[in-house]
Amino acid sequence: MLGRMAEVITLDGRSLTPAQVMKIARDRAETTIAPEARERNMAAEHLVRTLLERGELMYGVTTGVGVLRSSPARLENPDDFQWRLVRSHAGGGGAPLTVEVVRAAMAVRANQIGAGGAGVGDQLLDALISALRAGVTPFVRELGSLGTGDLTALAEIGLALGGEGWAWVGDDVLPAGEALAANGLTPVHYGPRDGIGFLSSNAVSIGQAALVFHDASRLLESALGVAALSFDATNADLAVLDPRVHRARPHPGQVAVARRLRQMLGDERRERRPDGTVHDAFVFRCVPQVEGMMFDALDRLRAVLDIELNVAGENALMLPADGEALPNGNFHAGVLTVALDSLRGAMAQSASLVAARVSALLDPEVTRLTPQLAQDPGPDSGAMILEYTAHAAAAEVRSLAATAASQTTTVQSGIESHANFAGHSARRTSDALARMAVAVSAELVLAVRALRLAGRRPAGPGVAALYDAAAAILNVEMADRPLADDLEAARRLLFDDALWIEADAVD
Repeated sequence: MLGRMAEVITLDGRSLTPAQVMKIARDRAETTIAPEARERNMAAEHLVRTLLERGELMYGVTTGVGVLRSSPARLENPDDFQWRLVRSHAGGGGAPLTVEVVRAAMAVRANQIGAGGAGVGDQLLDALISALRAGVTPFVRELGSLGTGDLTALAEIGLALGGEGWAWVGDDVLPAGEALAANGLTPVHYGPRDGIGFLSSNAVSIGQAALVFHDASRLLESALGVAALSFDATNADLAVLDPRVHRARPHPGQVAVARRLRQMLGDERRERRPDGTVHDAFVFRCVPQVEGMMFDALDRLRAVLDIELNVAGENALMLPADGEALPNGNFHAGVLTVALDSLRGAMAQSASLVAARVSALLDPEVTRLTPQLAQDPGPDSGAMILEYTAHAAAAEVRSLAATAASQTTTVQSGIESHANFAGHSARRTSDALARMAVAVSAELVLAVRALRLAGRRPAGPGVAALYDAAAAILNVEMADRPLADDLEAARRLLFDDALWIEADAVD
């Protein structure tokens, strides 16, 4: 039998997407550089050499950097200065970034170089791609970026490509020179603008944001499926999904979420509860309004990433067609910070509603089932502990939702007088996403348990695949037992792309 052909992703400096970043970073898709992207970079590098021959001043090439911007870089060999820049800026701290985040950063930086504004040597571009292909991943520490260039992180990547520092090879961290040699790679030699040209980017923050976007999009789809299961398990009133309601307040995300829930649950109104309750609690009435914020925040982040993944954001910006190198502030990543902050704020709202729905699923007045979904209430505690876990997870999401964009700082004697902390925002959003997944996992475990206790498969036409997949991996035993394994199995299911491909086909 022939194996499936591995996907090849070509970086053209124009069209990189979050999904492609994920495939390179996580799935190890083969990566190449498009000829036109290589040509743009080579034209920019030629301009660098032309300007040097004219004797023109260039920041970070013929001058120092930061507060030293007016100090000439007097070296007989300008290439030596670029290597000094990389070495001197490799001063990050804290925990190491994950291999997949660093791989995402490498892919983003290679693609940005192909946009044509950096003017680094062709050999540096090849070094990035060769390391990605070989699975040699620089060891990078998380702290050091202020959002005006991921200087320390990119310096640690550049240092490893030059044969110094450290690198991951599989699960081992090796001296970078040894890691390169073991994989048939040679340390890159830095050209006249390779240091400043490579460091002038927020590729690490952008790469992590691309991974967050992919995972948050999948989690939102899964969370809507889980919410639909809870609607079904509690016989919640579907009137709240009526399209007339959402035409009256047509925020795009709210409308889209209500439509998706109708696809999953159908349009049939449920019978009113025998106790005469007029309407359900917020946990069901406000799902489109709350989850709609997540939808809108993701849409905004997607729009930002569509640009940021493919920018020429270097200072100075090489313009070969005009023969100029223009100073600029395109390295400022505030627009990304604000988009990520907005997503975390929406996550906080969503996680809180999920946790409240977990509480509702344990309430016999809501489910008409046993208290705490226990097999034998009293001797059995049932699933009560998942309420604690879900609310603890939601609390952490709310804590992580504090904005990074509201902070700033001034460094380099006031010359670099503004910071936006995009990297900080990307890491916090990744952390918040992991906590939110725990809360949604708890809801999934309880919704399946409630349906099992009720002795029925969900009636909704679009949630059958989710219920069947969850029921196949969640322990059927209702007597008291540890539930941590159930939570982890549910969490893995939430990010299963194949499940939602099948579910989409049903709709």
